Amino acid sequence: MGSIVDTTPTPIYLDWQFWAAVAAFVALVLSQLPPVIFWFRPRKLEVEIHSRVVVSHKVGNANVGSYVSVRNTGGRALRILGMKVSLSRDGKALAVLPAQNYFETPTSKDSVLFVPFSLKPGEQWAHATNFLQFFDRSTEKLYRESESALQGDIRQKIAARPEDNKQAVVAEAALIKPFLDLFERFFLWLPGEYSMELAVDAEPGSASFVKRYRFTLFESDSDELRSHIEDYKFGGGISYNVGRHVGLAVPLVRHDG
Repeated sequence: MGSIVDTTPTPIYLDWQFWAAVAAFVALVLSQLPPVIFWFRPRKLEVEIHSRVVVSHKVGNANVGSYVSVRNTGGRALRILGMKVSLSRDGKALAVLPAQNYFETPTSKDSVLFVPFSLKPGEQWAHATNFLQFFDRSTEKLYRESESALQGDIRQKIAARPEDNKQAVVAEAALIKPFLDLFERFFLWLPGEYSMELAVDAEPGSASFVKRYRFTLFESDSDELRSHIEDYKFGGGISYNVGRHVGLAVPLVRHDG
């Protein structure tokens, strides 16, 4: 592992390298899968979501990525105020994740912030979109301080090792613990049957869209997502991105209940 660049810690909600990697993975995976298959037509708004979603996390903080298409099928312009997914597992409510960023094109390397937008009759908005909750301010502060301490310890150990020693160094257990604690606090991807409600908030309200879907996470899926913590001792998933942390693509089906 190469040495870590000495930079000022970036707040997690501005860590576009991670979220861009997630969105890039979503775009790549979904481009290789069957076309969008789920659709629903309210009076003025048609919303389509891909047949798979990508589930991931940042130190336990859940992320859902999917390709979402919104089309104005009415005769007047309307405004999309926001989108969100609500998750429950085995009937228990878990989290509400608003759309936070998206890729403008399938080949874009950087994601952009999701903001309200307008659609004229016949216009369509279609992008790989990330749904997540940002940390609150106190948790964000803890994350930044802990990341800085972890980076400093790893840098010192890299500088102190023999010049011909290229083995990865391991941070002190006390400096890894804050991230393990955050993971245990936020991690929700346990095995089970998940219900996912997609809501698109539009103006006028009569054009708003709500539909339910479901997906399954098996024990092996949960274990794979949990295994990300094994990289924290090297700074992986904290100070630098790890490829396998971008998540798992799982089939999504309409919820008939």
